[in-house]
Amino acid sequence: MNRIDRLSAILILLQSRSTVKPKDIIKRFGIGIRTVYRDIRALEEAGIPITGDSRLGYSLVEGYKLPPLMFTEEEAFAFLAAEKLVDKFTDPGVRDSYKLGVDKIRAVMRIVEKKTITDMTQKIGTLDFNAPVVNNAYNHLQIILDSIAQQNKIQLNYLSHSKNEITERIIDPIGVFFSMSNWYCIGYCNNRKDYRTFKINRIKNITQSLIPIDKNHPPLESILQNLKTQTELQKVIIEVNRKDLPIIDDTKYYQGLIMEKNLDENDLIELHFRVFSLERFARWYLSYIDIAKIKFPKSISDIVHSILKKTII
Repeated sequence: MNRIDRLSAILILLQSRSTVKPKDIIKRFGIGIRTVYRDIRALEEAGIPITGDSRLGYSLVEGYKLPPLMFTEEEAFAFLAAEKLVDKFTDPGVRDSYKLGVDKIRAVMRIVEKKTITDMTQKIGTLDFNAPVVNNAYNHLQIILDSIAQQNKIQLNYLSHSKNEITERIIDPIGVFFSMSNWYCIGYCNNRKDYRTFKINRIKNITQSLIPIDKNHPPLESILQNLKTQTELQKVIIEVNRKDLPIIDDTKYYQGLIMEKNLDENDLIELHFRVFSLERFARWYLSYIDIAKIKFPKSISDIVHSILKKTII
């Protein structure tokens, strides 16, 4: 990116956030701190009223507004592609809000650009499938996001995975994340006095309360990192012939694939996984039992044999 484009992008960044810290600019554009200082100074010299400093962060003077921004075709196409994913992987509340946002983007485009976008809309699609995400009858995800923004507690009726029973919880919502085709909410459970992860499609009812969150919680990124390090993952290795590898589809990534190792022995390839549940992995492996061999651990083979003994054909 040349400097003119970068200065324009920094200006857009300043307009889109209340405060922008130097580390945000460094991370976004891959530049050094001295370049950040020079770019901020260049914007100020161009007449852009910027307040703050490198310690507190930079922001535009309150009340200063830039003229409507023009979007490139590439940026507009990215919004269209994202719109298709939002349709499939979020609830009605988020979908409706996103569509309104995209309509506002279209509103600032020129007529010729609008026609291009309309034409491209018909060129981007998804194959119908039932995505295992939030129940389309409710706006659970939207309510959680609203509660996070307003810093209010929420009340849940939640179907627990371990006991398969519905329990009532009052939680301080901290953030949401998407993993393996599902949305999750991380929050502080006032009932259990600890941080918990809630799978959103297991929420049977949700109510946003007017009770403010009165406890300081760590940032979402910190909790996710702790969750990643504390979760006990187990190593699994299976072996497959190279010619059969294309048969194993992209679901291998959802099972925790971390490496494909070429053995150079009769065109054999090892697939290395880190998994949460050996039994869940064994049931996935059964789909490829005729072309794949379990190398490690032996307990996976025991689980597979146990499942096959119960099979009714």
